[in-house]
Amino acid sequence: MDSAPSLAVTGRRRRLPRPRGGLIVGALAFHLLISVSAAQSAESIGDPIRGQSLFAAKECVRCHAVRGAGGRIGPDLGRQAVKGSFFEIAAGLWNHSLNMDQKMQEFRVPRPTFRDDELADLVAFLYFLNYFDEPGDSQTGRMLFTQKHCIECHRVEGIGGRVGPDLSSQARGLSPLRIAQDLWNHGPQMVGSMKAKGLDVPKFEGNQIIDLIAYLRSRGERRGAREFQSAGDPEIGRKLFGSKGCARCHAIFGNGEEIGPDLGSGELRGSVTQLSGRMWNHWPDMAEAMETLEMRLPTFKGDELADIFAYIFISRYAGQPGSPQRGRTVYRQKGCSACHGLAGEGSISAPALRNLVAAETREQILQRMWNHAPRMRVQMGNRQIGWPYLEAAEVADLLAFLARGLSDGAAAAQAVTPSR
Repeated sequence: MDSAPSLAVTGRRRRLPRPRGGLIVGALAFHLLISVSAAQSAESIGDPIRGQSLFAAKECVRCHAVRGAGGRIGPDLGRQAVKGSFFEIAAGLWNHSLNMDQKMQEFRVPRPTFRDDELADLVAFLYFLNYFDEPGDSQTGRMLFTQKHCIECHRVEGIGGRVGPDLSSQARGLSPLRIAQDLWNHGPQMVGSMKAKGLDVPKFEGNQIIDLIAYLRSRGERRGAREFQSAGDPEIGRKLFGSKGCARCHAIFGNGEEIGPDLGSGELRGSVTQLSGRMWNHWPDMAEAMETLEMRLPTFKGDELADIFAYIFISRYAGQPGSPQRGRTVYRQKGCSACHGLAGEGSISAPALRNLVAAETREQILQRMWNHAPRMRVQMGNRQIGWPYLEAAEVADLLAFLARGLSDGAAAAQAVTPSR
């Protein structure tokens, strides 16, 4: 691993080092393009391809890397910082704004502003970073192959059991998600064999499924072209989510049945391969529940699992809708009303909001907030009001309240207008 670049001191301020490792991982752009094509029906999401260009043009890449490619002042956004729905990403951007301003002043980098759909596109880029995996560690995967008892039934390069198929015979170009799909379809036979041997059914945490698959791919046969890894079609996935019986048990952010876990919940997030590992962990409970409901366990072929995961991933972007009633409380408690007025009528130091943001999309309102933040920081400092840090749910509620023209209305909860 490269060491962090040194910072050259010039007077009181430091010069920001140029990012290493190229702009953005090249393959990511291709995968994002596939994802965008698959997501044409998801009208509420910006364009991540344009967002990738903005990530460079707005000089985000000067401080932030994406999986090692880029600056090292801020966190690597491809590995840890950007997770969750639109509202969670929005909260992260907003809460980061104050510290980012200070860093950009220190390094003499202009603070980025956005126009048109630019912020929506940037957020889409950050969101799609979660879709594809980091490279797995094949050495760790080799240890997991033994620790998870795979070796008891499967052979790799002549070592292991003979109950299951020889995993060395698969092509190295087989996509990780296709391997995960085969693992799922193999579940009934595999679980039965393991129980017969007195072995525990394996469960996968963190990146373990990614590392295991990296090992299996590294030991496969060198034959054939690398398989095209489909990003999945969310519209096909939506239909499969119903026809495969998923919708009978699972909701996404409260939308649907609640027999099984809500698929919008934090513990079920991650890349598509990580999601397949969590889905495998759920296999014993799901098999029991489906037997009780007299349902057949689903199997998948072709790109079906990729399609379902694409649907789940796109559905998660919207997040839990905000409440204008709670948004009014956030608006007052966070100090917005001190400058903009209780009814959004404005003041000498802040613009009127009532007609300015009414019926705007959540992305447009967030963009206004971002562009307004430097002036807001000065005004709040003059009034000795602390910077308003926001939780994701508070962002959702505040944007819902603002989108209603600063009226909480009569509805119990109102979602913000989706973009485009």
